[in-house]
Amino acid sequence: METSSLSSAASAFASKAYSGMDKDAVSKKAHAVAEDFESVYVADAFKSMFKDVSVDPLNGKSDSSNETWRDMLLDQYAKDFVKKGGLGIADGIASELIKIQEGHAG
Repeated sequence: METSSLSSAASAFASKAYSGMDKDAVSKKAHAVAEDFESVYVADAFKSMFKDVSVDPLNGKSDSSNETWRDMLLDQYAKDFVKKGGLGIADGIASELIKIQEGHAG
């Protein structure tokens, strides 16, 4: 999920766009948004870790196409990492989004 869609999802929670939804549906949506946010954070961390690593280990060369594929691979690694538990920040983010939805932010 891109950063712009993350902020729009958080804005939707803040504007009570999900107020007509079932509490379980809101919780699932909040957790999905929180996991997407965590995966973006983890992907950025992975990309920082790999920035000085040669993209092609066979010839030691790097070009923009290899870097694009590597970024896509690291994005997927981050999503998989978060689905398996990640860093654990998604639960806290989800609970804060739910508080915002219920009007108990703070």
